[in-house]
Amino acid sequence: MPYQRLTGWGRSLSAETEVLPYKGEILSSGIARGLGRSYGDASFLRGGQTWLMRERRRIIGQEGDLFVAEAGLSLYEVIQRVLPQGWFPPVVPGTQFVTLGGAFASNIHGKNHHVDGSFADHVAWIDLRLPSGELRRLTPEDNLFWATAGGMGLTGVIETVALRLQRISSSYIAHTVRRAPEWDALLHYSITEGKNYPFVVAWIDHTHPRSRGIVHLGRFAEQGELKARKAERLSVPFTPPFSLINRLSVELIASYYWTKHREGERLTSYSEFFFPLDGIRHWNRAWGRRGFVQFQFVVGHEGGLERLWGRLQKAPARSFLTVLKWLGPQRGPLAFSGPGWTVAIDLPATTEVKQFLIRLTDVVIEEGGRIYLTKDSLLLPEQARAMYPEWEAFRQLKAQIDPEGRLRSDLSQRLRLTE
Repeated sequence: MPYQRLTGWGRSLSAETEVLPYKGEILSSGIARGLGRSYGDASFLRGGQTWLMRERRRIIGQEGDLFVAEAGLSLYEVIQRVLPQGWFPPVVPGTQFVTLGGAFASNIHGKNHHVDGSFADHVAWIDLRLPSGELRRLTPEDNLFWATAGGMGLTGVIETVALRLQRISSSYIAHTVRRAPEWDALLHYSITEGKNYPFVVAWIDHTHPRSRGIVHLGRFAEQGELKARKAERLSVPFTPPFSLINRLSVELIASYYWTKHREGERLTSYSEFFFPLDGIRHWNRAWGRRGFVQFQFVVGHEGGLERLWGRLQKAPARSFLTVLKWLGPQRGPLAFSGPGWTVAIDLPATTEVKQFLIRLTDVVIEEGGRIYLTKDSLLLPEQARAMYPEWEAFRQLKAQIDPEGRLRSDLSQRLRLTE
């Protein structure tokens, strides 16, 4: 198969790579790729191979709450299958268009991390293909299980995932909205009221001088229909030659979002609550040809959060998509670990913005925080080592199971996690 140019979801990084369907063996240097929703360069290898997992999406079966499927199956497909029977994935990120294997390799987190942990906390076992050819079944009692959770595909190819689902009575969320006119109120609602809800997330108005925001609180409704909803009603049909996201459009979007979300309680469909951007297919194209960067950090204390947010208020561009969440603890040598506050912000991939965020990363390190590798496109090798204390332990484990260094990606090469 001829080489193709692949990008991450942010479209700011790309590479020519040999794209092949995964055939159940690791014979050359490469990395597995699901639906390509990691934002930077984690799911392709320049000059090497990239193995597509989507052909491996067979549902193997379900017994009680245990759902078993091949790793190329998407969360969207899981939901379409199990929701009408009153089940739902226990942890979902901001998009349902990620594969089970990608969800585990990134150890995704959701709006309920402070209560229910991350994706891997609900996985009973995985089947992992090692570079030696061995197919090993791993459970949470195995160190390699947690090295693979958040291991960015570098320990092996995840072939099968056994996920424990949660029972639900409705496909609707009992949704409470709190409007915070400024930063202190935003934190107050997130902390005090967030303790009473399993799902908590705050949107911050990056254009507002006092950082007003909307806090979304929710839980599955106790009654209602069980209906799986189709996604992607609209689409950005092509990549425009210039970005549609600029200071004026960001201010308009922020004003609309603030006006739309009135204080109070309502029933909201699961798709609107968990996956609002999934209603627009290829929304990432709106940033134009240069793409965008999502910068996501976690920091363990409020003082560090306020210092970092103060810096972000001085960023050389504005964001329409900035979210704040509280994370609980997380396991694994490359865990995007809490407990702590996490902020994710989308900014245009200009040289000025990139330089600003690289400098801001040093402040994240000073405050004892970390950058989420699934979102990263800017980390320097020395920064990554400084914020992940088990970095070298992961490298040593990888050397044991992959002595020839076959499993690698542009991300791992950039960070010198692989040589």
